Amino acid sequence: MLKRLLITYLILLQIVLIAGTFTAKFPILNYSQQYPEKAWGAIFIKNIATRVIEGKIVAVNVYKINAIYADSDSGPFSDVSQTFAVDYNNDGYADIISLTYHGKVVIKENKKFDDEGNLILKDIRKYYLPVYNGDGTMIIDDFDNDGSLDMFSYNSWFYAQYVNDVLSPKQISYHRINYFKVKIDNRSAGSGFVTNWTVSAMASFDYNGDGFKDILYVDRKGRFWVWLNDYKKGINRFFNEKNIIFLFEDRSISSDEWYGGGVLDVGDVNNDGIIDIVAGHTNKKNIIIYFGKMVNNKLTFSKKNSLKIVENDGKLGPTTFVDPSIPNSKSPKSLPSFSPTIIKISDIDRDGYKDIFVGTDAWRQRKNFGGSVYLFKGVGITNDNKPQYLSLELVHGSYSYENNPPYDFDAGTIGDLDNDGIPDFVAADGNHSGNFYKIFPRTSKLYVTERGVLISDYIPNVVGILPKDLPQNFIKKITVTLKFDKSLGNGFFEVRYIKSGIKDPQLIDVDSYPLAPGCFPKMPIQEEFTSTIVFNKPVPDPQIIVVLFPESETSAPHLVELEYIVETQQSQVIIKNFNWSKGE
Repeated sequence: MLKRLLITYLILLQIVLIAGTFTAKFPILNYSQQYPEKAWGAIFIKNIATRVIEGKIVAVNVYKINAIYADSDSGPFSDVSQTFAVDYNNDGYADIISLTYHGKVVIKENKKFDDEGNLILKDIRKYYLPVYNGDGTMIIDDFDNDGSLDMFSYNSWFYAQYVNDVLSPKQISYHRINYFKVKIDNRSAGSGFVTNWTVSAMASFDYNGDGFKDILYVDRKGRFWVWLNDYKKGINRFFNEKNIIFLFEDRSISSDEWYGGGVLDVGDVNNDGIIDIVAGHTNKKNIIIYFGKMVNNKLTFSKKNSLKIVENDGKLGPTTFVDPSIPNSKSPKSLPSFSPTIIKISDIDRDGYKDIFVGTDAWRQRKNFGGSVYLFKGVGITNDNKPQYLSLELVHGSYSYENNPPYDFDAGTIGDLDNDGIPDFVAADGNHSGNFYKIFPRTSKLYVTERGVLISDYIPNVVGILPKDLPQNFIKKITVTLKFDKSLGNGFFEVRYIKSGIKDPQLIDVDSYPLAPGCFPKMPIQEEFTSTIVFNKPVPDPQIIVVLFPESETSAPHLVELEYIVETQQSQVIIKNFNWSKGE
């Protein structure tokens, strides 16, 4: 006889404990040249630029962009296989860290432009890696959280090399990766776990939420991996094959040819607050977005949740289009080959939509044609959360026999080369001419008068609360302080707040969110403004909105400091209607 005993409990359990105080001050110095909004702890910006003025890093309204030009330049990238932009001396003009085919690291300082408009890059420091091979891929970031930039490279001989402080190397280590120990389930990754060409196949991101940057990587076989940062291992943090975790595979960007490699970059291309991957392969024409998705608090990707920007035959994907009214709006379908070696994501015009640069190589796809640069300019997001792109051909490319160098691109990077607050793109022909193209948005030096919006990341992320510690550190109170330099410009500002984190900043109505206490609409800037926001109950994901209004086309507010002081409490737990059933 089946008996059931149903016991219903109604429990109201509320715990209110002071857990801690956290602070964060911005701007940070070694901020990402691709995503300069990170200098301010922001996850989204619109019409806001980051520049250096009179030695100060400032957030200011963006300049008007007249056009985007591609200018060829000569010289400084001979033998260079990899590049990465960073403003190492904080003068506002991005410098370039390069790695040569023979394993030499070269720091190139930006000496600005000569009278003819040529970019002057001066080699100021050189040193060799232990293994003299730079053919492969590399990534630069602060992997040990000491405030300096580190380098990780993985070459075509399967050697991983790590430099602690790439600008002034303190320690350099290396390790030959045993690909038999790199596993997909119980299978070996095999010799396809390699980048046997010079491509941008790595990007950094804190995948597991431990506060240290990990590395996302795509290999020659179109398999995606995360290289976990084992911070306890110091300079050997990336050398344990067991910490190279398989994510997913897409054979449409795979190749059985020995030479070639997958190409990727990461960024939130649909503004949903989750990192996405944009990838391709040197031997295929397609460019594909793999949308990130959180499943049980874990970041996941799948080829089923993807969108093609460019199809394998070179046709444009379903949300990418050509505008016939723009002469250089073209599809790569007409090119003899479209072989990506460089994919870089950034919001070039600061309009809130991510843009994607693609630079191509020659010697791939059985054609001797290369050196094309395309910009897939973000122009919108569909109702089902898919990004839309306008296809622009910035450099057509050429055949090698035309002797029109550069005709293929090995290395590329994004950085603000002219300190106008607009990211620029450099694509270099390292193994032939050493020449390069620089892609410059030309500005009018007049401010966009539409208001600028800066939306912070979720406050726990801003102040460094790790996901594992969040239940004990919900946000109870935020004290935010803004400092302006009135000698640099004038205008108005607002501080607003979001109690519960938003999914798509592009769609928000800024005016619908409450003003911070003590702030009123279009408040004249002052040297210092402080407001404290207190929530009735602690919340997990609030955000701060800073709005900047120019006084005119020639004068705008210059934010020079942004500070958060956050008080937290343990989350308030309410357990209701728990049912226990016992049968049989």
